[in-house]
Amino acid sequence: MFSTLVGLGVVLLQAAIVVFLALWISKSPLIQKVQEKAHILLAVIFIGSALGSLIYEYSLGFEPCLLCWYQRIAIFGIAILSLTSDIRKSAVMQKQILLFSLLGLGVAILHNYIDLVPSGLDICGTGPSCLKRYVFEFGYITIPMMSFTVLLAGVLLSLSFLRKNKESSSSLR
Repeated sequence: MFSTLVGLGVVLLQAAIVVFLALWISKSPLIQKVQEKAHILLAVIFIGSALGSLIYEYSLGFEPCLLCWYQRIAIFGIAILSLTSDIRKSAVMQKQILLFSLLGLGVAILHNYIDLVPSGLDICGTGPSCLKRYVFEFGYITIPMMSFTVLLAGVLLSLSFLRKNKESSSSLR
């Protein structure tokens, strides 16, 4: 039941990413409304993701592999950053969130490749295998896909912040 609810949340977040990209590409005035609330969105997405990963590990007994740990480091880092300050007021924090998101997204892309392409590649070494699927909802939602979606949302929200700051600083000149 928990995995189905989380999977549904991931599907909704993926739909929100598509809408966000459409608004951003079309330069819709609605994108400014999203940017005004992006700090709250980041906090909710990443704190929820961090709590979800802890529930999967400690309540459901899903042991994370090495690649999951690397993705968790990025997600937990962003969750902590989103609690410590307001992203709207700090260009340094926006860049930190972008960096964490990009690094985690790179690992998530590799993890999804390993999960989706049956090559037998298991780079995790000792410990839990990268090839073990604990979750498979809606025919494609796995734990690596959940992580990919969350980190992609972090990349897009932080990039939109940086772009907004660049545009507002150039309009002040």
